[in-house]
Amino acid sequence: MKSANQLKRRIMRRVYYTFGIRVATHATTMHLAVLVGSVYALGYFVHVAAVYRNVTSIPLSDAAGYLANAVLHTEGITMVVLGAVTLAALSLPMSLPRFKQQGMQAV
Repeated sequence: MKSANQLKRRIMRRVYYTFGIRVATHATTMHLAVLVGSVYALGYFVHVAAVYRNVTSIPLSDAAGYLANAVLHTEGITMVVLGAVTLAALSLPMSLPRFKQQGMQAV
């Protein structure tokens, strides 16, 4: 027969596994994973240093036009990744538990 200490360790190991799976499959964790992956992919497809250097070399009044032109003339995969980054960043606050509780209060 197993000792009480061994039984306790076995039970607690299952509790830790269950908690880890629960945290890993939480909506906020999934949002963060998509956001981090998308930002990494954006950095892979776009030479960020060159974009920064080009943006800083133009006058501030032309920045909006330059960025619009750059987005319109980019590759399709870059547009998809940029859209994923934008959507993940904008929807992340909605998945936070505190935001959901405040949003459901009656006025």
